Amino acid sequence: MVDSGISPDVYTYGVLISALCKEERIQEALALFEDMTGKGINPDVVIFNSLISASCKCCKWEEAAHLFQNMIDCGSLPDIVTFNAVLDALCKEGKAVEALNLVEEMTRRGQMPNLVTYNSLINGLCHSGQWREATKLLNKMMGEGIPPDVVTLNIVMKYLCKDRRTNEALTVLELMTEGGLKPDVVTYNCLIYGMCHTAHSGEATRLFDEMVGQGILPDAITLRTLLDALCQVRMTEEACKVFEAKIKYGMELSKISCSMLVNEYCLLGRMDKAKKAFNFLVALGHVPDIASCYNALVNGYVQDKRMGKALRLAKEMIQKGFMPDLETQKTLKGFRCRRHVASAE
Repeated sequence: MVDSGISPDVYTYGVLISALCKEERIQEALALFEDMTGKGINPDVVIFNSLISASCKCCKWEEAAHLFQNMIDCGSLPDIVTFNAVLDALCKEGKAVEALNLVEEMTRRGQMPNLVTYNSLINGLCHSGQWREATKLLNKMMGEGIPPDVVTLNIVMKYLCKDRRTNEALTVLELMTEGGLKPDVVTYNCLIYGMCHTAHSGEATRLFDEMVGQGILPDAITLRTLLDALCQVRMTEEACKVFEAKIKYGMELSKISCSMLVNEYCLLGRMDKAKKAFNFLVALGHVPDIASCYNALVNGYVQDKRMGKALRLAKEMIQKGFMPDLETQKTLKGFRCRRHVASAE
């Protein structure tokens, strides 16, 4: 374009900068911005918004603040998109007080807070433990005719669960459904996390079943959280179901949970599933403690009276450089003694 003698205008620069920002190529976008201003072309609010939003997403808070001030100095009036981007950045930085001051500034400039504004502020206040202020803001928001959405209530539930206030989080879930809002995977992830970290694994499993029953697909976070918790409290049946769900949905498995689960299958006497899971996990490179899994399998086969498989697996284990632990050695020694006595008779 330049080679043809055509100089790019503000619209052209805006398109290019926006595209770079969407790809998070912020340094290239800023270089183009400098080129533009160096040629005497004044950026518009759209360009500033693209750069400020991208800077915030890339955690370049100082750059975002500099651009915001530059915008005001250039006489380009910030709009609600600008303010929301800066507010969100301040809240994520834990600067809730500065964010509230900025809200006062935006209202003085004629920009009224919207749902996005309130969600950022409530998130920031909850994050800093200012529950009373967050509740006041929630009430103010509704008083202004802005009803909370799923994002708002998910934020509240997230911090309630982190604060181990799971009963209150469940109350928020009830309010959500009563208000006609549909819970999503984030909703259930917050609740399941909260239940797992307050020793309510049974309730976490119930929520998981409820979630799937409503047609909400679990993600990797859901299944990893639940599986790890169930394995730790030896809820074997439930852990196996979650493990199978992880495989079904093609999700990566926690390394610790993989070893635990092979052990759980063995304890249940499901040796075919235990061996299948072991082979599957080894093939994927997910088993960190292979020796532990071998020991569990050998002992499991002995308990299941499948001595041939137990001995073959013990031999394979030794050939691969893994020594049976004391329990496994005693089990095998006991079997050999019984076989010796039986042959002598």
